[in-house]
Amino acid sequence: MSFTDKLQEIDNLQAAIEGHGQIPVTLLNKINYKLRLEWNYTSNSMEGNSLTKRETRTVMVNAIEVHGKPLKDIQEIKNHDTVITTIMKMGKGELNISESRIREIHKGIMYEEDEDKKKYVGQWKNVDNYMLNYDGERYDFVPYAEVPERMHQLVNWTNSEKEKIQRSQNDAIHPVSLALKFHLDYLNIHPFYDGNGRTARILSNLILISYGLPPFYIKENEKQNYYRYLTDIQTYGGEPDLFYEFMVGLVQRSLQITLDVIEGKEIEEEDDIDKEIALLKLRLDKSHERKEVKNWSNIIKIIEHSGIPLFQKIIAKLSKFDDLFESIEHRIIYNTDQFPKYDLQDRRGGNALSTALFPNTLLDWLHRPQLLNGSMVSFGIEYFLKGYKFSKPFNLPVFIRFVFNEYTYSISITVGYDSKDNSIPEINYDRVVENDTIVNIVNDAMKAALEIIKKESGQ
Repeated sequence: MSFTDKLQEIDNLQAAIEGHGQIPVTLLNKINYKLRLEWNYTSNSMEGNSLTKRETRTVMVNAIEVHGKPLKDIQEIKNHDTVITTIMKMGKGELNISESRIREIHKGIMYEEDEDKKKYVGQWKNVDNYMLNYDGERYDFVPYAEVPERMHQLVNWTNSEKEKIQRSQNDAIHPVSLALKFHLDYLNIHPFYDGNGRTARILSNLILISYGLPPFYIKENEKQNYYRYLTDIQTYGGEPDLFYEFMVGLVQRSLQITLDVIEGKEIEEEDDIDKEIALLKLRLDKSHERKEVKNWSNIIKIIEHSGIPLFQKIIAKLSKFDDLFESIEHRIIYNTDQFPKYDLQDRRGGNALSTALFPNTLLDWLHRPQLLNGSMVSFGIEYFLKGYKFSKPFNLPVFIRFVFNEYTYSISITVGYDSKDNSIPEINYDRVVENDTIVNIVNDAMKAALEIIKKESGQ
């Protein structure tokens, strides 16, 4: 359906609503509350507000039940609701758009905790601003020096078109066209340091409401198209027809909601959990996404790329203590879910592999998983320094092992019998431990071993 056809549908819906006569107060309140809630929630969510739809409702009724969310997010919902509540009470034919009113609306919705930013609220921008579109391309808005004149022109044009509509001139445009053309021109100017999207939607809806039309709102699953159509126009010089067709459909939806309420139909609430899930996904740090889980291929990768270099470095470093002890033993210790865990005190349990031809024999063994009885739980190296020569004899075990859990792995470092087991916890399987971390692990183990030797020998 073309934009012109959709405008005709708008007129038909509006006529059907007016045909029902004066709307009872109870129904009018229901319509206004529904549209006000959707407008508050969606417009702020588009700009990064973290409140859910349910939390937005609690703010609107002044029974705030919001936990762990920024004060700024709560206050911006309150401010936005105050502004749009006033606008929704406005009568048909009361369109009054001026530069001062636009600045007052901006002042009304914004909340800044930063003292430096507070002075910019309600003021035209004093630095140039730009956006990066979905292709990562930069689009520069109107330079700040031109904003006063461009906003003056936009307001004059809007009021001129309003007069044409009032006089039913032949060249008068449809009120919806007026609202949408204003929307595009305003966003191209981007007159404020922040809050331009919210004020654009407020001012466009103010125009609609002044002509007896309900406000539009943009749902989570619609905002991508909204931004793509804007980018096509702003960055690539595309025609605005697709944007207009998309936006007029949103006005149609609000009119249909109004008519449905009047005719006694239920207006189903979209399940808030869907929006909360979408919001959660939006805020997740993708760099922390787990892409792999425990499997033999990942275990081999971690042992080859991190385990063997770590074991080689720790053997080389600890060997500096060899001549202080009567004997030295080092061996690979691994555990599966079919055997008891290795006991460092008794040196029992687990399974041992010789380091005589390390690492070649280990690499051969790793690629023969049929030799493994059960699922790998841990894999490490024990370096056992036995019988200190220069005072009362003592033993010094050093045990470094990789522990393989279902979704992450960790590295456990134990030096001595009484020392606390230090570890690097919860590493994702798609990550290997790099050389810098390996060096730090080895150095920390060496420092701990040296401290024990000094303490036991009375130094």
